[in-house]
Amino acid sequence: MVIIDRRGDSQIHIVTDSTAQLTNKEIEDNHITVVPLAVTLEGQHYQDGVDVSRAEFSRRLREDQQFPKTSQPSLGQFVETYQRIAKPNDQILSIHIGSVLSGTVQTAQMAAEQVPVQVAVLDSGLTDRGLAFVVLKAAELIQTEHDLATIMAELKAYMNKITLTCFVNSLDYLVKGGRANRAIGFVSTLIKLKLELGMPNGELKVLHKSRGEKGMQKMIDQVTADIINHPQITRVGLSYVDSHADTDRIEAVLKKKRPDLEIVNRLTSPTIMTHVGPNGFAVIFV
Repeated sequence: MVIIDRRGDSQIHIVTDSTAQLTNKEIEDNHITVVPLAVTLEGQHYQDGVDVSRAEFSRRLREDQQFPKTSQPSLGQFVETYQRIAKPNDQILSIHIGSVLSGTVQTAQMAAEQVPVQVAVLDSGLTDRGLAFVVLKAAELIQTEHDLATIMAELKAYMNKITLTCFVNSLDYLVKGGRANRAIGFVSTLIKLKLELGMPNGELKVLHKSRGEKGMQKMIDQVTADIINHPQITRVGLSYVDSHADTDRIEAVLKKKRPDLEIVNRLTSPTIMTHVGPNGFAVIFV
């Protein structure tokens, strides 16, 4: 979102990264600038969302033998982006994937120190639709508020209202990507654990675990029931790596019981696919 400051001709711009689960319409309507992360698969390098689609990467992840790798945007990408979108009196609000999953926010902070405009960098402690919720809240706030410190404070309070729950069939991808302890990954593979992960306070934690599909379904049912039974929950994101069977079932139940909910059900970004692995999906809500 770009907003004209009534006290002058300065503008506030919003920048985020490609792990944010934003629709094309949301990006366009709010004039959000998206900086892509990079993914490497079978020796080929792609910019997330630029030269590989989510559907294509999902297929490749399922079929290719080599484990994919991810990398954050370069310092130069952020510097170029900030310089390109902002005039000298403008301000930038740069909101990114949680630092437990990526070094993107640290790179954004370094870039902020190298440009002649004011840049406020926020570690959302989230990703996917959770990150999108924070970005969209920022777009809403800057319509009436022009002080970056005040906006940042309100966003941090808002972040505490967002719950991100990820269902993982195997920790192999998180382990290989360096996002989970290798010993935990070995044990989960050995005894076929199904895991429910969360990101409370920006940390990656195992919330619940079970063995087999019945246990996994019980965890899913509990999260679904929590959403249904709390009328203050109004927005839900459902994101998946490849199969949308689970998220479709959840969406059907939610629409039947809570037709008032705003629900987005989509493929996640290639970067998150790489962390979560096949058959993984997430339920995120405010």
